[in-house]
Amino acid sequence: MKVIVFHSYKGGTGKTTLALNTAINLARRGFKTLVVDADLNAPTFDSIFPDVKPKFRFNELFEKQDDNIDTPQLKAEDLLANSGIDPKLDIVFANPKPKFGQGLLSMDKNFHTLALKKLIEAKKEFEKLGYEYLVMDTSPSMNLASINAIIIADATIMILRPNQYGISGTTFLFKELYSMLGTLKRKDFMIFNQVVPGTPKKFITKWEKHFRKELNVKTIGVILCNCGIALNLLHGNLILDDPANVKFTQTMDSIVDNLLKELSKE
Repeated sequence: MKVIVFHSYKGGTGKTTLALNTAINLARRGFKTLVVDADLNAPTFDSIFPDVKPKFRFNELFEKQDDNIDTPQLKAEDLLANSGIDPKLDIVFANPKPKFGQGLLSMDKNFHTLALKKLIEAKKEFEKLGYEYLVMDTSPSMNLASINAIIIADATIMILRPNQYGISGTTFLFKELYSMLGTLKRKDFMIFNQVVPGTPKKFITKWEKHFRKELNVKTIGVILCNCGIALNLLHGNLILDDPANVKFTQTMDSIVDNLLKELSKE
């Protein structure tokens, strides 16, 4: 099983939309795929999948459970719900009403050390259940829960709206955080999202070279800003695989093609 983590320097980059549509794309290629809403600061799956009612949520796997030995402990498989989009795609919800400073949103390093162990156990359990891809949408920046997700990742995909502070902030994140977490196994990738139409090609090439040469981060996609997609998002529709969004679907096909090609390399 490959773990693909979507991350960003700041919010509002389209990270959740791209994570979800990558998972859908993988499922429709026949891969058994699980997508987890691990953006604990701003969970969205309840609004995207209003008809799906999960029994348990991602947070509950890590946060304090009943110490009574007669009480069955929550397992990773207890979190699963089918998306209703594709039989190959399952989803895991996060708590829709997060409490800052508690549980996975705390800054307690001891808690997150134990949470990492549980996350590794959950990864093994998901793999035993036959999942081929685990896609995780994480909280932006240096969130401790997001760091744990990056540690277990086979690939991270950084989503960036290319502007001056976005590029400098993302560069800082790679240098100060990702470099500490090591790259012996993990591969890091970039998607430039919401690029203004008409942006000179030389600018895009310059951005790609910057991340490739300085940080060894390869760009696997460039997505132009699209008012039709923005209108979908305004109405809460992050699933963009209908005929009206054929160009976006083609772009996602290309991105997933590139991702699978890179992950197949030694």
